[in-house]
Formats: sequence, structure tokens, C-alpha cells
Amino acid sequence: MDRSKSIEVDAARAICRIDGVDYPAVGLGTYRLTGPVCKEAVRSAMEAGYRIVDTATYYGNFEGVGEALRGEDRGLFYIISKVWPDKHSPVELRKDLELTLKQLQLDYLDAYLLHWPNSTIPIESTLATMEEFRREKKIRHIGLSNVTVNHLKRALEVGVPISWVQVEMHPYFCDARLLQFCREKFIAVQAWRPLDLGRILEDEMLGEMGAKYGKTACQIALRWIVQHGCVPLPGSQNKKHIRENLEIADFALSGIEMEAIDHRAFAGSRFRLGKERGFGFTDEFDFSYEQCWPHSSYQIGGRTSI
Repeated sequence: MDRSKSIEVDAARAICRIDGVDYPAVGLGTYRLTGPVCKEAVRSAMEAGYRIVDTATYYGNFEGVGEALRGEDRGLFYIISKVWPDKHSPVELRKDLELTLKQLQLDYLDAYLLHWPNSTIPIESTLATMEEFRREKKIRHIGLSNVTVNHLKRALEVGVPISWVQVEMHPYFCDARLLQFCREKFIAVQAWRPLDLGRILEDEMLGEMGAKYGKTACQIALRWIVQHGCVPLPGSQNKKHIRENLEIADFALSGIEMEAIDHRAFAGSRFRLGKERGFGFTDEFDFSYEQCWPHSSYQIGGRTSI
């Protein structure tokens, strides 16, 4: 498979082409959506034309997402899930995937990502297990979330194809170095928190740009992400906002406008996950290449990875 062609974003049309199939480049994020609210939001998104849906074990909403998908043509949708960092060992990873599929009422995931990196578990064993899932046709694509270039350099050494990276990206923060690295390595990027939990709505600069195009500040933010070749995953339970977030294919930001947003985003500060959050782990954004994952010998496809 030519990895450079497996996933690509057509910014002009706001389309994400995955293995030859076109999907709207804006997906639905489901963080904080649970139960009937989640089901209704996903149904509303599907009716509006969304085809990419993002969830995770941590979100606790598999049943709602699954109920919304029930009776639909599975082939029309691209479903993403993420596994929590305490489940990255081979045995726990398989348990997580099996439970995910059972609760979603699906036979496979389109993408399966590590939600946060876990430096205590060898990445060789984690990625080898995910590659087993891919060969078993339980997942289509493998990805990482909340990582840096150091993590990616280390993970790519394993030799397992990494298709996606999901990271924080919005007009107040963007990791420009990671974005460039992913382009060079043909790794597609998903943007979580693309509207910065609603802060974007009141942004004066984006609002002024939006007035020029008859768009909202949020639509400007999403357009900026898509024009960087990335897939934003905004979440909402508001039907009007769900529809608006998808309506970004009929205009394009100028080079000057892109640069103005870039200037602020590239200088911004990211969300940090510290000990005070009480999750039992912290983010690894400050890790050096050597700190990212311990090296380990592990059999991958009949050869030993060291």
C-alpha cells in the first residue's frame, strides 16, 4: 500500500479521502456526550452528512454511539476509538478492543489510537499487537494521540505503519513542528478541541474574518485546520452548530489570513495533563526521545524488533 496516498485531505473541497473513499473532512467528536444525548448528537450529525465519528474508552459512550449507528450502512462511516494508557500491554489491549467492539456493536474499527502515550510499556509490544488486530481485520488503521515528534520518531522505528496522529489543534495552539513532521512522514492529523471548548466563538479576529465570508468564528477555525490538511473533530449536541461545523467547503481563507492565525497558534500554549488531574499519569510532552518508551525485543511479523 502506498502510505502517501492512503489518507489525504482535499482542502479545497473539505474532503478527507481514506483508501479511495471520500468523507467530509470535519468529523464529530463525542467527548462529554453520553447516553441518549450522545445517541441523539451522533444521529443529528449523521443526518447532517457527517461520516467520521471519534470516541474513546475514556468517554464512556460506546453504547450511545453504537445505538446511533444501528441499522446504518457500516461502510459509509469511519469510526475512531482510543485506548486509555493503562491498557497498552498486549493482553489488556486486546481486552479493550474486544469490549469496544462489543459495546459499539461493530465488527471492526476504522482507526484505533493510543489515547495518551505510556512510557512504562514497550511501544514494540503495543504496536505489534495493534498490527495483529489490523491483520485480523478488527481495525483498519493505527494511530497515536497526544504525542510529540520525539514519540513519533521512536514509534516509527518499530516498523508498524502509523496512519493517524490526534492532537490538540485550534487557533490558540498548534504544534507546528509536529505538523511538519507528520506531513513529511505521510501521517494524517486529527485535531481534538478544535474550537477550544467554545472559546473560539467570541474571538474578535476570527469573527472579523467570518464577517467577510458570511461565516462564524468557529467555521473560520475549522476551515483553518482543514486548509492545513488536518481533520477537525468538533463536538456538539446543538443541531444548529453540528450543521454549521460541516459547512466550510464553500469558501477559502487567504494566505494572509492563514498566516495571521498561524502566528498566534504556533506561539500558543497547549493543554497539560499534570498530577493534579488525578489520572495516575501525566502527559509526556516534555519527554526527550530517550525517555519516550523503553527499548524492548519483541517479535513482529517473524522478526525481532529491538
